[in-house]
Amino acid sequence: MKIVVFGASGGTGRELVGQAQAADHHVTAAGAGVRRVVHQRPAAPGPSPPATW
Repeated sequence: MKIVVFGASGGTGRELVGQAQAADHHVTAAGAGVRRVVHQRPAAPGPSPPATW
């Protein structure tokens, strides 16, 4: 499933991003301080998906 989390740099947003990634969802994080989002996984092998920020 593809999920967009707005406000991903806050506490609740970081938690949602982590849970979504743990459930193997493709997550796009959007927020004022997205660089602070700490839940990151390497891209899966194969064709590159469209860029997300």
